[in-house]
Order: sequence, then C-alpha cells, then structure tokens
Amino acid sequence: MKSMKRILLLALTAVAQPVIAQTLFPSYIDSAIHQSQIEIDGVAELGATSLKREFFNTLVFGGFIDDAMKGRSFSHHGEVNRLGINANTEVRYIHGGGRILKRDTVTWMIKGGYTTIGNLVYGQDVFGLAFYGNEAYLNDKVLLTNTRLDVMQFQKIGFGIVNKKDKSSITLNVINVQNYVDGYIRKGTLSQNEDGSAVELDLHGDLKTTTGSSLNKGIGLGVDVDYRLRVPWGKTTTSFQILVQNIGLAYMYDGLKSYSADSTYEYSGFAFDQLTSGSELFGDNFSLLDSLNIEHKTVKKLVGLPGYIQVMKMVDPESAKPVQSFFGIRMYPTFNSVPQLFAGAYWKATTSFHVSASLTYGGFSGIRGGLFLTLNRKQWMWMLGTEDIFGSISDKGYSESLVTRLIWKFGK
Repeated sequence: MKSMKRILLLALTAVAQPVIAQTLFPSYIDSAIHQSQIEIDGVAELGATSLKREFFNTLVFGGFIDDAMKGRSFSHHGEVNRLGINANTEVRYIHGGGRILKRDTVTWMIKGGYTTIGNLVYGQDVFGLAFYGNEAYLNDKVLLTNTRLDVMQFQKIGFGIVNKKDKSSITLNVINVQNYVDGYIRKGTLSQNEDGSAVELDLHGDLKTTTGSSLNKGIGLGVDVDYRLRVPWGKTTTSFQILVQNIGLAYMYDGLKSYSADSTYEYSGFAFDQLTSGSELFGDNFSLLDSLNIEHKTVKKLVGLPGYIQVMKMVDPESAKPVQSFFGIRMYPTFNSVPQLFAGAYWKATTSFHVSASLTYGGFSGIRGGLFLTLNRKQWMWMLGTEDIFGSISDKGYSESLVTRLIWKFGK
C-alpha cells in the first residue's frame, strides 16, 4: 500500500536529518578558570526499541529491503515501539580574563549550536501496514491509536555568565526554528472486508508541521543552566552536575500547516491507492485530505522547545584515583520520551590516556553498552566514543551513536 509507506517514510526520514545537545557522559570536573577556553561538543544518536539498524539505514540511504529483513524487524515489534534521534553540536568560548560587574570570580561566555531531535512512537500494525500493505490485514483491524511524531530542528546563539571557580553557568539563547512537526493520533482504527473493497477508518488526531525550504520559520528564546555542586562522598566530596538546556518558547511566524481529523469514514468499491491518486503527501493535490474531509489550515502559534534535564555524578581527570564511577539520569520533560538511566566507570590508564565504559537504559532504545577514549593534556583534552558499541558496528543492533568533546585552553 504505497500511501501508507509514504506516510511512515516521511515520519522516519523526518527524524533522520543529517546532523550532529550537550548530553555527553562522562562529564568532567574542571579546575578554576584561569585561561580562555574553546569547547566543542558533538552527539549523533539514533535509537530504536524494535527497528533493526539494517532496516532503517537501508530505508533512508537506499538499498533493497527483502522479506527476510522486514521479518527480522517486524518480529521484534510490540504494542508500543520507539524510534528517535538526538543529534547536535555546540561550540562555546569562555573568556578566561573577563569579569562581570567588576567581580573577578565571574566571567562571560558565548555559544552557538545546531540541534535536530525527533521521536516517533507507533504500534506494530503501523509498521505492518506500511511495509506489508493492506493485503496483510484483509478481514482484519489495524490499530493506529497513540501514534505520535515530534520533530524539531533549530539553531541557537547565546550569551552566558560563568562562575570561574566551578564553571557553573547560565546562558540566554536566541533560537531559530528551521523545522517542526507535532502529530498525534489519539484514536485510529482501519477495518477491511475480505477483498479490501470496503474500508472503515475511524480517525481522531492532529498534525502540525512546517513546510517549504526556508531556514527560518520561527524565532524564540531559550535558557541553558549548568550548575555544579559539591556533595559528601564517602570520606571526601565529589561534584554533581545539574544540566538544563533548551527551556523556552518559539513563535512560528512563518505558519504551521495544521491538519485535523475527528470522524469515522466508510468507503467501498475502490482500490486503496486511488485515495492518493499518485500525489505527494500534503501537496496541494493530495486527494486523501479531501476524501477524508480532513480540515487543514495555516496557524501561527507559540511552541515549546525540546528542553532536557540531566543530573549526573562527574569525574575528575586530575584525581589520583585510578578508577572513578559516574551515573545519572537524563530526561525530556517537554518531549514524549522515556527517561534515560546511565552508569559507568572511568579508568586512568596513564596520565594522558583515560578509558570509560557505560551501561545505558531508556531514551529511544533499550539497554546498551558504551565506550569512551580520552586524551588529557595540560592545554587540551579530546574525548571520542559511542553510547552503543554493538549497535555502532553491527546491523543487528537497534541504535548507533557517536560522541565527541574537545576542550582547548589558551592564553594567560
């Protein structure tokens, strides 16, 4: 059924834009700021609970999807399945010699970043209908209820205040929204007779999406907070980080295409693909909108940014301890995703070469193991790793990720 394949392909590719949030772990305790610094963070994470990486990569980047490949992914689908991407890069400049309001303990920072984040929640029937066609569901009912798609792509530039002693900071950012999608099927069922000539569709849902190729469709303000605190830890103390990013609102002045359906529809005596008439999804001539009496209009409105909160125990690269622990939780309170729990160990193999390993559960995928390598020198530090070793090297995995951080200290 070409129309349903087109719908799901739109959803999958919407959350797979080519991109690279400061959601890295482990996070490092920094010494007091005496020099200017440039910091670059990058994360590219694709996660799924049921869709194998071989299937997703073939679907997006091209190739042949045979029945065996479809079967391997379909058999792992349950009532609730997730597919998501969290990918961005951020560059920060901290002025080591600066001060604010004549206070030598406080300096300033500027930052810029690019983010794409997407989350698709769907049932097994959505996958089956899209990739096996309506013939697989003749004389049967397809459940579409609770299908959810959220996507936002944006850039930010901000100015912040930094505590020189522990690098706690607060930043106000100007946000440029490039793309936005918010879709939710509150209730949806599709029923067919034995030969597919009679269809009953019960559809109650909404979709709001940006259109066009413009790079600026909305503007907003967001706040980032990085708070470090010392807490008792055994016979000594350690540092915890509370990281809050992208909390704010954006006004979609370019307008969102809004589609709304709240009815039951019955059709008979037609071929299913006649509904689409070969037209592009959401195009001006897409006949499914008229066939289903779906209301569509353009709206200008405020939308929330996909903010997240991360709380974690940090590690100290300068500590004399050869092994340290780190752990924490990451969540998106304004996004429809599962909180992510993580824990790991940090090993100083040599003075300059450090290795970290982690276990993570939640977010867009299940349990996975990560590995991170760090080169730590006096004036610079570089970390490179992945939150999912198996998924990053095997098509049989359900996620893949690449994380990196570079810190360069310069000047007096």
